[in-house]
Amino acid sequence: MATQWAIVNMQHVLQDGFVIIADWTCTAAQDGQSAYVYGQQSFPYDPSEPGFIPYDQLTEAEVIGWVQTAMGPEQVAGYEANAQGALDKLLHPTTASGLPWAQPAPSPAPILIAP
Repeated sequence: MATQWAIVNMQHVLQDGFVIIADWTCTAAQDGQSAYVYGQQSFPYDPSEPGFIPYDQLTEAEVIGWVQTAMGPEQVAGYEANAQGALDKLLHPTTASGLPWAQPAPSPAPILIAP
């Protein structure tokens, strides 16, 4: 099962568009179930950085690359493993809750309103 990274929000400096924080998710999905890990990555403010890209020209793929580079491969792998582990627990639960003597509540009868 593969993971999918996404950028869900960014904070940037209004004067020059420099991104200072990226909010991200790492999602694992399989068989209609999904689990994700959420986090933030901050970047030191340096608009003179080589390769500066104007805010309105950024792509999600570029920002994901920045986030993963800032984290390093070990931390990226750790977040992916956490998302996959959470998904595995959803797909293969080992615990359940409830009361053996309690019956599920019946569904309420539909209410019909006459015109």
